[in-house]
Amino acid sequence: MTDVDRKPTILFVDDESRIGRLLRMMFRTDYDVHIALGAYDALAILEKVTVDVIITDQRMPEMTGVQLLSQVRARWPETVRLLLTGYSDLVAIIAAVNEGEVHQFLNKPWNHDELRDAVSEAAERAESLRATRRHIGSAWTGDKEGQHFSITSQVLIMDANEDDRRQVREFLTGDYLVTEASSIEESIDRIATEQVGVVVGSIELRSAHVVALFEEVYQIDPAVTTVAMTSEPHGDAIVQLINNGRIFRFAIKPLSFNLFRSAVGNAMREHHRRLADPRIIRRRMHSDICASRIRQRLLDQLQITDRP
Repeated sequence: MTDVDRKPTILFVDDESRIGRLLRMMFRTDYDVHIALGAYDALAILEKVTVDVIITDQRMPEMTGVQLLSQVRARWPETVRLLLTGYSDLVAIIAAVNEGEVHQFLNKPWNHDELRDAVSEAAERAESLRATRRHIGSAWTGDKEGQHFSITSQVLIMDANEDDRRQVREFLTGDYLVTEASSIEESIDRIATEQVGVVVGSIELRSAHVVALFEEVYQIDPAVTTVAMTSEPHGDAIVQLINNGRIFRFAIKPLSFNLFRSAVGNAMREHHRRLADPRIIRRRMHSDICASRIRQRLLDQLQITDRP
């Protein structure tokens, strides 16, 4: 069987066998489905089978879903990771973003259509990740701290607090080209007119608009990665940011120098990987949106009145 003919392989991890049987019935027509009743069972399957998508429950007796996905990320980075959660465990949610690089959170009990859509999108992403590796090898898959990047993609600091912007700038200047914005409107100007690779944004900056901005930027240019910052983390807001805004990392204020630099470094690495992703390359080649149209589209989506 060729790669074209091969069904995507998905692995569901849940310690309730009844749920495993239900999921197998739901997906067996379009996918090669594997079921694991726990984390160690899942790791054994991953050792033998090339898995495109793993969907795991968070609460399991052997190890948590986040702990499992962190191992999967380290050992099988092209396996796209989804987490079933009740959104109640803030620490687990933050860890899922930063350590497991979870592609999406799914509520339990799930909506069947939403689960199907999430699995389909994740399978497409897995195919794209493997295509990227074939094109560029392992150059951008490492996790080396302190790696510098020479291309011109900038880091946009988006924060209304001048002291916070200065701190972030001091953390990053010397390793990256840095630009700043103190408002949503300024951020839109920077995104529309400058080559932004990573957005570091405070969600206290009119938070509903920030989520919408992150989501729209992802639609316009999915090569851009985002790091969200807040001094008051809330689990449901973080879930919304990852599911809708597609944030790549999450940072809590006051910022830790090492953790924050690591988050931005990983985000820039992911930006570079996406620049070599064939699917994203095709989208960029067929995009004819100019700076003025990008700006107006963002203003329209966020329902912000343009300034004279």
